[in-house]
Amino acid sequence: MRTPITHGLLLALGATLAAAPALAAFPACSLSLTSIDTSNVPIGFVRMALRADGRPLLVFNTDMANDTQLFVHDCANLACTSGTSYPFGYISSRFGDSGVVIRADDRPLLTTSYYGGLRLYDCNDASCLTASPTDIVAQSSAIRGDLPMLLQAGGNPLLLYTSPFNSATPGALIAHFCDEVSCTGPGRDVVLATPPPQSQFAAYSLALDAQGNPVASYLVSDGASTSYGNMISVCSGDPACSTITTTQISAPTGRLMPWHTALAIRSDGRPLVLDNRTDDPALLDCDTPACTSVTRRSLPAAAGQPLGLALMAGDRPAFARYRTSLMSAWACDDAQCTSGSEVATATSLDGVRDGDFKLDASQRPVITWINGDTRALWVARCLSDTLFANGFD
Repeated sequence: MRTPITHGLLLALGATLAAAPALAAFPACSLSLTSIDTSNVPIGFVRMALRADGRPLLVFNTDMANDTQLFVHDCANLACTSGTSYPFGYISSRFGDSGVVIRADDRPLLTTSYYGGLRLYDCNDASCLTASPTDIVAQSSAIRGDLPMLLQAGGNPLLLYTSPFNSATPGALIAHFCDEVSCTGPGRDVVLATPPPQSQFAAYSLALDAQGNPVASYLVSDGASTSYGNMISVCSGDPACSTITTTQISAPTGRLMPWHTALAIRSDGRPLVLDNRTDDPALLDCDTPACTSVTRRSLPAAAGQPLGLALMAGDRPAFARYRTSLMSAWACDDAQCTSGSEVATATSLDGVRDGDFKLDASQRPVITWINGDTRALWVARCLSDTLFANGFD
């Protein structure tokens, strides 16, 4: 049993900022800004899931060599101005994000790198003070990097990871289909892609299409260099992933921060990928569901770095965006994102180490991030009843 630490959190209301004339019709809205108390321990990575009532659940890990811990923070209200943080245990890896989803019965499910293996924690209740662990990949297998996870239609987990370097397919991108809700059975592994010689994959994102087939976006290095391009693997067929189409959808460019890709599926089945590797961020809009080619759409209001991706009504993209001393949520006016509207909050932001972006059931944005310099953990959320009546309706 882990001992919870319940504490209050600091709250400050940020002002709504008009970033361009396009905001003239944008309704009044303020982002709440909450600092999460992490006891001054440097934080490396954070992921977020939203409960059915909209409350965020944060999963983050410390960034300390040989002393990396996984923490869960359960927000007590929508703005996360109070909540309960508790250590989930030592995980040994500080090279990527853990995964988190919320089951239909409100119980969280976590994935993490555990002493070089891949471990799944099935929480015994909604608070997740206790959980049943299952090792998907054995310890000492050099599992590292992001570990995204989704729930299939029947509630069985779907995991994404790269295979151990001592395996038959070293460094390959693997989709693990759990056979049951608990994921205690052998499951089914599908190789989505293998890296070119001397290259490696990084920064994985995972989505499911309307037929339950997984789609993965990720980065691939240009050989042993620190230049990375975007790739996508699209599954189709029955059973899932009986056919896999893998395409490199952008040329390599220099290393990026935050170390993430972002992915969404349009209503017509075409994937949409956020390319935030350079000072010219763009949406890579797949021309077909198989995504063998893309249309690159430069984002409006180019100042600032985008983070995360979600789709609103009408297939309009939404994402977070940050720049010096400012964090915002951006809503595109159309599916191609030729223009948009922004709500922002001023903060002591000098950069983002890592972060996550979600839309709640009312399509209100929720953002969490780690300050690049101080490693402080923050949550921003817009709670106005009229929020995004235009841009985020």
